This record gives sequence, C-alpha cells and structure tokens, in this order.
Amino acid sequence: MFKKLFIIFLLLITGFYVVSQENVKTIFAGIAIFLIGMHFMEDGFKLFSGGTLEKILEKFTQNNYRSLLTGFISTSIVQSSSLISVIVISFLSVEIISLSQGLAIIFGANLGSTTTAWIVSALGLNIKISLYAMPMIIFGVIFRFSKNGTYVGLGDILLGLGFIFLGISYMKEGFETLKDAIDLSQYAMQGALGIAIYVVIGAIATVIIQSSGATMAIIITALAGGNILYIDALALAIGANVGTTVTAVLGSLSSNQNGKRLAFGHFVFNMITGLIALIFIYALKDLVDILSPYLGISENSYSMKLALFHTIFNILGISLLLPFIPLIVKVSKNVINDDKYKKSSKPKYLSKENIKIPYNAMVSIRKEVINLYENAQKAILHAISIHTSELKTKEDLEKLPNKTSTKIDTNLDDIYQNNLKLLYSEIIEFSLVSQQHMNKEQNEYVTQLKLASNIIVKILKDTRDIQKNMNFYLNSRNEYIKQEYIQIRQELASFIFEVNQLNNEELDEVETSALIQSNKDRRTTLDIENSKRVDDLIRTEKITSKMATSLINDSTTTSNICKNLLRIANIMFIRDEQLRKLGESDET
Repeated sequence: MFKKLFIIFLLLITGFYVVSQENVKTIFAGIAIFLIGMHFMEDGFKLFSGGTLEKILEKFTQNNYRSLLTGFISTSIVQSSSLISVIVISFLSVEIISLSQGLAIIFGANLGSTTTAWIVSALGLNIKISLYAMPMIIFGVIFRFSKNGTYVGLGDILLGLGFIFLGISYMKEGFETLKDAIDLSQYAMQGALGIAIYVVIGAIATVIIQSSGATMAIIITALAGGNILYIDALALAIGANVGTTVTAVLGSLSSNQNGKRLAFGHFVFNMITGLIALIFIYALKDLVDILSPYLGISENSYSMKLALFHTIFNILGISLLLPFIPLIVKVSKNVINDDKYKKSSKPKYLSKENIKIPYNAMVSIRKEVINLYENAQKAILHAISIHTSELKTKEDLEKLPNKTSTKIDTNLDDIYQNNLKLLYSEIIEFSLVSQQHMNKEQNEYVTQLKLASNIIVKILKDTRDIQKNMNFYLNSRNEYIKQEYIQIRQELASFIFEVNQLNNEELDEVETSALIQSNKDRRTTLDIENSKRVDDLIRTEKITSKMATSLINDSTTTSNICKNLLRIANIMFIRDEQLRKLGESDET
C-alpha cells in the first residue's frame, strides 16, 4: 500500500514539474528518449547478432583475462552492460562458462560501460548530434518493416542510436536553460558530507532509472551546463556505479542460483570499487589532472575529465579485485546455496532470462533435453536391473552377461508421472515461447529438440513394455530363452553406453556423426543375426510358442529403442545442420 502511494506521489510531483517547468520538461523528455534508445539498442543487438554476440562471448572466455577483455569490448560495442549481464547469467544457467569467467566478463563490462561517458562528453557536447539522430531514426523505422530478423535488429540498433543522440541533445538543451532559471551549483554542499550525499543521490538515480549509462549522461550534461560542481559530479559518478549493484541484485531475485551468485560478485566488486574511489576521490581527481594533458583533454573540459575519472576508478577496482575472483566465487557459493535446484524433476537449464535471447534459449533447450535423457537412461538401466555404477567403462559392459542380475524395484510409470513428465512439459513450454524470437534455422533445430524429448519419453515407455518379460525370463529354467533376454539386456546396455560416450566435448561433430553411423550399421547386423537365431530356436522347438511370441515382440521393441537412442544422439550431440541432416537421411 505504501509503495503504491509513494509511486502515485512521485508521479504527481513529476507531472507538476513537467507541466509547469519548460526546462524540466525538456530534461525529463531527454532522459525518457535516452532510455527508449537504450531499450531499442539492447533488443536490436539480440536480433541483429543472430547469436554471433553470444558465440563470441562463449568462444573468447577460456580464462579470466580473456573474459575480462571480452566483457569490455562487447559492452563498448553494444553500449549495454545489462544486456551482457543477461547473456552471462543465461550462459551460467546452461553451464557454458564458469562462475569465475562470468564474474571476469562482468568486471570487463563495468569498464566497457564507461565508454558511454566518453561518447556523451566527446560527441554529445561538442557536436550537434541531433542532426545525425533523425536519419538514424528514419532508416531504423524502414528496416523494422522487414520480415528478416537481422534487418529488424539493424533497424532497432539505428532507432536506439538515434533516440540516444536525440535524448542527449534534449538533456543538454534542458540543463542549459535550467542554468538560466536557477543555479543549482549554489546549493552544493562542501566537504565529506556533501560528497557522501552526492554518492547516495547518484546511486538512487541509477536505481530509479535502471541504467548507469543514462545516469552518467545526465551527470555529464548537467556538469556541462554548469548545474553542478565538478567534485560533486565525481561523487555522482561513484554513486551511479554503486547503484548498478542494486539494479543487478533486484534483477537476480527471480534468477537461478548462479544468477544470484553473479549478482553477489557484481555487488562486491562495485561496492569495494566505489568505496576505494570515495576514499581516494581527491587523489584520483589529481591523477586525472595529471593525465589529462597527455590525452589531449583541456584544463576546463570537465566533462571529459569526468569520463576519465570514471574509467580510472573502474580500472583500479579491476586491478585490485581480479586476482580475488576465486575467493569471491567461493564466498558466493557458501552464501547462496539454493537446494531446490538440485531436484531432478526441476529443469536445470531453462532460465527465463534466456527466452528472449534466441541462441541462448536454443542452447538451454538442448542442455535440458540432454538432462531429460540422462534421467531417463538411469531409469531404463534400473528397469533392466543394471545400476548406473555398473556401466562406466567398456570393461563393465563386457562383464554384464556373466554378472548375476538382481532385480531393481523400478516403476517406470511412477518415474514418468512424478519426475520426467514435469521436465518434459517444461521443455515443450519453454521451447514454444522461445521459438517466437528465433530465426528459421534456430526454429528448425528447436523443433528437432522437441522431437528428441518426445522420443526419450517413448523409449521410457517402450522399456516398460519389455521390463516384465525380462524380469521373468532372466530367471527362467530354459537356458535358451534366458540367454536371449541376457542378449536383449546386453544390447540395450551397449547402445545406452555408446550414446553416453558421445556426450563428450573432446569429440568433434564429424567423429560423433561417424560413431552414430557405425552403431546404426551394428544395429542392422544385430537385427539380422537375432532374427536368424530366433528362427532357429523356434524351428528346433528349443523355446515354446509363448516364449517365441514374447521374444519376437521384445526383440523388435529393443531394436526400435536402440535406433531411437541413436536418433536422439544425432539431434542432441550434433549442432551442425548439414551433419545432422546427413544423420537423419536414413531414419525414414
């Protein structure tokens, strides 16, 4: 109730100033347009990159230093640390990168976000960038009418840049006219208390606006307009940095475990960096004055000096905290340990942050389908009286026929209803929602992944059909039928083992495809040999007609299960479209 009243009060106050004060209206309009531009930029890069941005982040993050550089460069290009944060959280949710690498990217993104200050101070204040805004907006709208996702993304980027430039122009104009009406700098507070208050104001402004880039644009244009003092602008910049941690923490509340840990690391970094900058604010101010002439920054160019200050204290924070990333990771894991993510019936990789990022959504679905398979194959092995610990190596597989099987009490219907059904449903629902944002190629692959998850459920149900006979005939006094069911059990275990071996990052996709094809050929040979052997048993009356009927049905079902195992392996472990289609060509 209090929150609603506060929001209404805030809106009324804002409305009053917007209506009554022309210069305030211009500033607020500039902020609003700037934020719209940031939003379009984020959405544009998601569509325009077509997964390229995500692939770059995935490829160039082998260690903390490369992750740091990648975070810096990518944020400098897309001008949105929040977009990079979303991608990093989604990468963590699908285990593409480690938490350590994710934190290094965020450290780099913090430094990359300082380029906004450079752009605003170097271009926005010295060039009439509103002249460039209109052509960008016009072409942005034209491209947005395209049916091609890449062109729509390019249109959003142009619209974003146009609105950002227009927003800066409005803010600059508003602060210049506000200076004529009222000199805010005369209300500046002196000393440590004044600096502390401005830090708090900067943090609050960032929390409200939800963008440190926008806050920095406001600070720079206000400073250029003479509305605030230079030292107060430095304090506001520190506050803007601190404020982003609150935004990150609030955004992580609905995130998964790793998202919360990343927000914790981000919070630690920005708070410590902000505290160091606050303590040494005068020393850093002097350092800026020393370095400015070497960078071609004039003595009275306070906006450029502010940008330099913003960059220096972020570099200082990175230099001090980068070596302590392993410690931050360790502490975050101790502080945030949510047990609910350990339940096997809960999705491990389907994070809502991924839905609107097509490439990451596709990776999430693929990982979750593999998770569904891993849960299903454990249940299948138990159903045929094999513990997963008994099937780790080739030697384990070779020992199975001579091993005495002890029945494992496994109800596949219960496992499906109480565990895998929920996981399967979540995969289908997540896929349907995320496919709305995907291009044709991504859509086709996700459709294949949905098919794979459906086949996994079918395999589970097919195993249920042979489970009863297997448990019965493995203990039969008729050695011939017993040996046949030992053979069926061995074949199932063998193909499950082979598919499990394909889930190996050290194998390239050509090798994986070749191994799948080799197992398909083996399956064809086994079908021929099994058919001849069963025919011989029936002809020589070594098994009864009842046994024969059960054996023929179960052999056929086993063959279909093995073929389906290879079919889902082709979908799960081969991402190259041409290779995957080559593997599907003989599955009619």
